[in-house]
Amino acid sequence: MRNEKGTLQNLISHISKLISRPRICSGMHFVAKARSLEKTFLLYMGKSNPLSSLVLVFISGVGAGLASMVSSFQYLGLVAYFPLLLVLDRIYQSQEYTWKRKIFYTLLACWGVGAIGATIANPWMIHSIHVFGHMPWGIAVLITGLVYGFEITLVLWVCFGFPMIFIKRLEGWDIPFRFCFFLLADPLYPRLFQWSFGGFVFTETVWIAQIADLVGDWGLGFYSIGFHFLLLLFWRKALLPASFNKSVAIGFTGVYFFLLVAGIAYGGWRTTQLESFLAEGEPLHIVAIQPNFSLQQLASNPDLAYSKRETNIRALLYDSQQALEALPDDSTIPKLLVWPESVYPFAYLKDPAEQKRIQRFVKRYQTALLFATIDWEETPTGYQFYGISLLIGSDGEIKGRYNKIFLIPFGEYIPGGAVFPAYRQWLKQLVPNISEFKRGDDFTVFQLADNLPFSGSICFDVFSPKIIRNMVRNGAQFVINLSNLAWFGKTNATRQMEMMIRWKAIENRVPFLYISNNGETMFINALGEKVGKKLELFEQGSLSKTILLQQYFSIYREYREWLLAGIFLVFLVITIYAQWKDRLFSAKLYE
Repeated sequence: MRNEKGTLQNLISHISKLISRPRICSGMHFVAKARSLEKTFLLYMGKSNPLSSLVLVFISGVGAGLASMVSSFQYLGLVAYFPLLLVLDRIYQSQEYTWKRKIFYTLLACWGVGAIGATIANPWMIHSIHVFGHMPWGIAVLITGLVYGFEITLVLWVCFGFPMIFIKRLEGWDIPFRFCFFLLADPLYPRLFQWSFGGFVFTETVWIAQIADLVGDWGLGFYSIGFHFLLLLFWRKALLPASFNKSVAIGFTGVYFFLLVAGIAYGGWRTTQLESFLAEGEPLHIVAIQPNFSLQQLASNPDLAYSKRETNIRALLYDSQQALEALPDDSTIPKLLVWPESVYPFAYLKDPAEQKRIQRFVKRYQTALLFATIDWEETPTGYQFYGISLLIGSDGEIKGRYNKIFLIPFGEYIPGGAVFPAYRQWLKQLVPNISEFKRGDDFTVFQLADNLPFSGSICFDVFSPKIIRNMVRNGAQFVINLSNLAWFGKTNATRQMEMMIRWKAIENRVPFLYISNNGETMFINALGEKVGKKLELFEQGSLSKTILLQQYFSIYREYREWLLAGIFLVFLVITIYAQWKDRLFSAKLYE
């Protein structure tokens, strides 16, 4: 520990001198000082000691959290997990630890990164637990960091730590093996809320983003995590030159940058190609209402609910009437009025009076209506509830129904509640507003007319890698997402939802409408670009736009399973070649 402190003090001393002595900031003296500082830094960060490992875990957690906020920090995702990889290398190379201790310490390191990252990246989760879960703010932070952070921990450990159990030599060929394992594990590992290492990083990188119709946003992890492993290769060259494998470094670097250039070229070509088709398709006039109704009555602190407008069906119909009457008189284009989730206050299918009210309204304005409501059925064990979206035609008849598939844990269902009924009952008493719904199983496509097929997904459906894909494969040429993110206050929840929808638009090559009670309501085209005006967070208003229903070919949408099979084949070839070339899995440790 004394040597560790001395090294750290030496590092701090060098930094202080560089800052406090302007005369050295020029010429050869500066170069010599900089090289000395670099040598000290490499020595300190390369030492296998608890303090430097904690520093690396903290840096990695902060970087991962900031990169995941969907803000100007997203490119931190190119380096955020690199400090964690250094810690994992240290632990697995140490001959002082048993394998049980190595697994325990790597899990601990991943948990540190996961807990810090989850707390920084998900203020929307903290807000919701605090305001609507009626938990103290500090407890909400702990739940987010420790509980959701532990889920992220398992993802990090499975993707980065688990393959190292089988590796006996960390001298070059372990890098392509571990990287190919990551590419295979990342899209297959189940998540509570779906996200990918590549999606957060490249959400604003237009040309690279277009590759998602080949490999999905998951596949962009090739560039983000691939850069991490490149850094690891050359870090070893600087710190442990004896273990540096030049042929692996050259090959890995060449493949990475070749595919990066190829990806950018494909993105540019695909963008130019699709722009010429955006003016084609069957027209449908959309009127989207963002009423910004209040959820204050549900909040433990009403001041944190932000929206001030009370829920009222008359106000909702008045907003709709104003928006419809503002439309140009064009009877040749069908109209679709859209209400977001949680603004219609009745169970439509169980309320005949409300059915008559809505039927009168749609007939008067000759518009179809898509909205979210609830339904239930009586079973031998009690009532079974569903969250649904309904399409009402301009003649007042029901044209279709979709049962929500992706249910929010602890918001719409209790994980493990069926297996542990006592725990389920305790949680319902602890959180009075918790709900339980039954999951749908049909990827419904509504038919407004023979040539106007579309789907009406609900809220976190867009976080699932398969729901939107299967809706489009069933024929949907336009996807609407009905959401209510007022639960999450003035946080980054809407930005993360927007990011997921943009990836789904590119992966499946269909246009989207994202409509939320509280905002930010917007149209997104098949290139993943926002089109026209959007309604801001907690703004009351409406959007009106003629959408051209269209669906373009997407390799990822149609052949995702073949893509994963191809990645597995590459992983298998790399594994066999690495073992043959370097005895990667030899019985003798680190020979």
